[in-house]
Amino acid sequence: MLQFINKISKISLWVLFAISMVIGVLFFVGGSTQIDIAGNMWNSPKFTDALIYWAYTLCILTVVITLGIQLMRLILNFKNDFKKALNSLISIIGIIGLFAIAWFLGDGETKLDIIGYEGTDNVGFWAQYSDMCLYLIYMFMGAVVLAMIGSYIYVKVKDRK
Repeated sequence: MLQFINKISKISLWVLFAISMVIGVLFFVGGSTQIDIAGNMWNSPKFTDALIYWAYTLCILTVVITLGIQLMRLILNFKNDFKKALNSLISIIGIIGLFAIAWFLGDGETKLDIIGYEGTDNVGFWAQYSDMCLYLIYMFMGAVVLAMIGSYIYVKVKDRK
């Protein structure tokens, strides 16, 4: 069974890579069209929408697969080792807490007045969502830097013993 899963995983990886390469090449060499923005003509690659939708698809696929696997592991751990499952659950609650903190740090005010843009995607929910994403990036970058420093100190202290 494990060999079958590895084969499916490898095939899926190559298929996603091939689709990404095709869309990437189309984006860069597929030509462009002229679009009018506030009276100025700008070049826009023809396959921009395809690239954006593919990026959305990959992000959603990644989140769904990651959450699905973690949920399966959590359920299996509850059956086999309750303490391990409790640690996993605490980690999940911590991450949800970080998302909540980042959400409430953001606000729904207009962030940027875009010339020629009349829509409402830069106010309200979407403005707060983009703030949340930025704050999460800052938090995770800080956590990575702290983990790097902490692991360096840990190795140095461990080596002295």
